[in-house]
Amino acid sequence: MSQLSIFHEQNHEQIFFSCTRIYNHDSMASLQKRSKIYYIVFNKRINGKDFQKKFSLGTSKKKLAERKRIEYEQLFSEGKIDPFGDWSPKTHEKGTQIATKQTQLITLVDLAESFIQTRSQANDTTKDNYRRHLNLFIKQVGGTMPVTMLTENDIRDFCFKPHLKTATHASYLRHMKVFTGWLYENKHTKKDIAKNIKKPRVPNNISDKTITEIQLREIFYTYRKDIYNKKKARQIVSKAQSRVWFRPVVSVAFYGGLRVKEIVNLQWQQINFSKKLIIVSNTKSGMERVVPMRTQLYDILKAWYRYQNKPKTGLVFPSEKNRSRQIKLSKHNISRVFKFYAKETLKNNDVNFHGLRHSCGTNLLRSGFDINEVAKILGHSSLEVTRIYEHLTSKDLTDKMFRIEGESSEHEKEKKALIDENKKLKAKIRELKSKGKNETL
Repeated sequence: MSQLSIFHEQNHEQIFFSCTRIYNHDSMASLQKRSKIYYIVFNKRINGKDFQKKFSLGTSKKKLAERKRIEYEQLFSEGKIDPFGDWSPKTHEKGTQIATKQTQLITLVDLAESFIQTRSQANDTTKDNYRRHLNLFIKQVGGTMPVTMLTENDIRDFCFKPHLKTATHASYLRHMKVFTGWLYENKHTKKDIAKNIKKPRVPNNISDKTITEIQLREIFYTYRKDIYNKKKARQIVSKAQSRVWFRPVVSVAFYGGLRVKEIVNLQWQQINFSKKLIIVSNTKSGMERVVPMRTQLYDILKAWYRYQNKPKTGLVFPSEKNRSRQIKLSKHNISRVFKFYAKETLKNNDVNFHGLRHSCGTNLLRSGFDINEVAKILGHSSLEVTRIYEHLTSKDLTDKMFRIEGESSEHEKEKKALIDENKKLKAKIRELKSKGKNETL
């Protein structure tokens, strides 16, 4: 029997495959799937007769199988491989050159952890973020994917999922750009596949997350009223349920600009009442910074200091759930409780705990601090980060111009209305205090 006849007989074997055809009959190579494994089928027409040759690709990943099909079909069309001869995917992947062989066998899983370990200048949080992003990427394209087969579209598909927010798109792309740049610099790939991908424009909605000092006091009033009503209804039976930490914790974020992680780790040794300073360590950048205490924050922390029996060491905000040993407050719980009272007060779902830090930066600029001073207080590594607050002061500049010209702006009228409202709030708080003896801070 001739060789061509053998191929013709093999062509009939495909009727026994329960398979899915991925590409049309006009292509030189197509995919079939059997028992979760993809096969590549080469087509060849000789003397008016169609012949096929089928090979297992050894993968259940559709995307990887499609790539191999495209690669092998291109080589077949260029006459560089002969599937109807001695060629097979297995022998092809072994390669004839050592360098090619080594490059092809390097997968994402092989390099992901190596990349993270090279980030020696990054702290543990940053490394964890890289690890999380890469694990998600590996889950999408497959851990056995050779890095040489990654494409720009892989990065785009991963970073720009429609259900993700624009800020998340930017975060994913930022991490992937560092990774693909590292692959290229270390000669794992022939080019930086993410280099030309543009970062999405993040909507500047910082103003939706910031609050004024008067709005802060309104939130505190909502908190006081809620605790008072729960005590009256006998729904509170412990200090932990009273959330006595709420006002001082929120004040440190609003007046000092500390992150929630910095607050829960804050120690009394870091607070200098005589110099009105907070020494913030355990920062995101790893660099210690000094935060001056504004009068409002000084008074609140001093009251909290007396409430805690004037400790010299230990956590500034220990959990009330375990008095025998100090346990940090839950960052998640702090954020959740603040968001609850903020939403109840302002009817704004965008205001969150981190927005207090944005509020601090905004208020500092409005109070006359220059952008370099604000960057130092907030611990920003770059002035570009601090500049997000600059646009918020444009309205203040307009108001100043109106005042110079002897006019009254709408914003000034709003401020006056808020001040009047604040006076009413103070009267309500005094009324609450007169009703209850054990009022929280």
